[in-house]
Amino acid sequence: MFHRIIVSGLSVAMLSIGLATAAESDVAGLIARLGDEDAQSRIQVVDQLGQLGPKAASAVPKLKVLLRDDSATVRAHAAAALGEIGEQARSAVPALIRLIADSEPTVRRQTIDALGKIGAGPQVTVPLFVQLMEDSEPGVRLRVLHALAEHGDAAVPALIKALENDQAVYWACLVLNEIGPEAEEAVPALTKRLSDERAEVRREAILALAGIGEAAAPAVDAIADALDDDLDRIPATYALGRIGRIPPEAESQIRENTASSDDMLRVVSYWALARAHPDDKELLKKATEELVSVLKSEEPRARAAAAKALAALRPDPTITAPIFEKAFQDADEQTVRHVLDAIAGLGPAVVPRLINALKFESVRPRIAFILGEIGPDAHPAVEALVKLIDDPNPQARHEALIALAKIGPAGKPAVPALASALQSEEEATRYGAAYALGRIGPEASSAKPTLLKTLESDDDSLALLSAWALAQIDPQCPKCTAKTVPLLIAGLEHPQATHRREAAAALGAIGPPAQSAAPALEEATDDPDATVREAAKSALEAIRE
Repeated sequence: MFHRIIVSGLSVAMLSIGLATAAESDVAGLIARLGDEDAQSRIQVVDQLGQLGPKAASAVPKLKVLLRDDSATVRAHAAAALGEIGEQARSAVPALIRLIADSEPTVRRQTIDALGKIGAGPQVTVPLFVQLMEDSEPGVRLRVLHALAEHGDAAVPALIKALENDQAVYWACLVLNEIGPEAEEAVPALTKRLSDERAEVRREAILALAGIGEAAAPAVDAIADALDDDLDRIPATYALGRIGRIPPEAESQIRENTASSDDMLRVVSYWALARAHPDDKELLKKATEELVSVLKSEEPRARAAAAKALAALRPDPTITAPIFEKAFQDADEQTVRHVLDAIAGLGPAVVPRLINALKFESVRPRIAFILGEIGPDAHPAVEALVKLIDDPNPQARHEALIALAKIGPAGKPAVPALASALQSEEEATRYGAAYALGRIGPEASSAKPTLLKTLESDDDSLALLSAWALAQIDPQCPKCTAKTVPLLIAGLEHPQATHRREAAAALGAIGPPAQSAAPALEEATDDPDATVREAAKSALEAIRE
C-alpha cells in the first residue's frame, strides 16, 4: 500500500506520521470557534473538524446549522466535513437532502459526496440522484452518475423509470452502462430505446446493453437491426461482441465490414467476430494481424480502439507473439506505445520484448508499469529496471521502483541499487526504494544497515517506511525492533488508514518483541477503518502468542 506515496507525489507534510494539526486540536474548542463572524475562519475550523473524521462526531449539530450559512463556501465545506465524519453524521441526512436543491453547484457536488460517505442508503439517495441527472452543471451530473453506479443493482429500478423520461434517458443509459451486468433487469427498457429518434440516445442505449454483456442476449436481434444505420453500425457491432452472440444474418454483414476502408469499423468487426468465436484459432490469428496493422493507422481513435481490442481479446501468446514481434520491427514510438497497450495482459511471454522496447524513452514508464503488473514472472527484467532508477524521467523512475516491489523476492539483484536510492535527493525515490526493499523481504537483508540509518531520518515518512521495510526483511532482529517498534506505534496514529493498517501488520510480523505496542494496538481495534481494526486484532494475537 505504501507505493501510493510514489504515485500520488504527496508532500512530506501530508505523509508525516505525526498527528495532523487538526488531530491535535480540542474538538470542543473547535466547535466553539464555529460561531466566528469571519467566513474564512469558520471554513478553516470546519476543515479541521473534517480532518478528525469520526472523532468530530460531537460537532455534527453545529455543522448542520452551517448547512444554512449565508456563504455558499461555508455550506459546501460543512457538507464535506459531515461526509468525512461518516456514519456518525447520519442525523444530518435530512438537512443534506434539503441542500440538494442549493443554488450553488459546488454545494450540490459536496452534498452528493457527503450523502455517499455517510451511507444514507439507496432508498434515500437514489431518487434524489435520479432527479439530479437533469442538473445543468457537469460537475454535479458527473458525481451523480458515479454515486448511482456505486449503488449497483439497488439503483436499477429507479433508472428503469428514468429511461421513460425523455430528459433523463441519456444519463440513465450512461449509469446503467457503468453498473454493467447487475443492470440485467433494465434490458427490456433499454431495448425499447433502440428505436428512439435521437441518435445519441440510441447510441447510449446500445452501449448500455454492451456494458450489461451476456445478460443482454435477449436484445441481440434488436441490436442487429441497428447495423443498417450508418450512425449506429459501430456501437451495434461492439455491443454484439460484448454480448458474445451474433445472429447469422448480422454475422454475414459484420464479416463484410472487415473489408471496410473505415479503420474503426474494421477494428470493431474483427474484434466482435473473435469474441463470438473464441475457439476459432484461424479467425483469432487473422483478427490479431489486422488489429495490429491498424496500430499504424493515421486515425488516432482507430489506433486506440485497436490497442484496446487486442488487450481485451487476450489471445494465446503462441498466436500473438510472432505478430507482436513483427510489429516491433522498425516501429516508431507511437506505434510501440499502442502495441504496449495491446500486450499488457499477455503475461510473462512478452517480458523479453518489453525489455527490448525500453530503447524508446517516451514509453519507459508504461513498460515498467506493465512489468509490475506481470509481477514475479517479470524477474528477467530486474537488471533493466535497476537502470531506470536513474532515468531522467521521474515517472519512469517511480514506475521502475513499483515494478521491482511487485516482482518481490525475485528482485534481490536490485537490492544494492535500492539501498543506494534511499539517499536520493528526491523524496518519491526514497519512499519507493524503501517500499521495494520491504516487498523483496528477507532477500533484501543486505540493506538492513542502510535502513537502520534511515530510521533516524528527519523525513518522518521515510523513517516509517524504513521501519515497515525492516519488519518485512527481518522481523526478529533485536537491534531492529528496538528502533522500529516505537516508529510503528506512532504510525498507528497516521491520518491515512493505509499507513495505520500497514503499521499494525508490521507489528504483527514482529510478534512478541513488539509487546510494548499492545496498548496502542488495543486502541486501534476501535479504528474507524475496518481494515485497520482487523490488522490490529491480528497483530495483538501474534504478539500475545
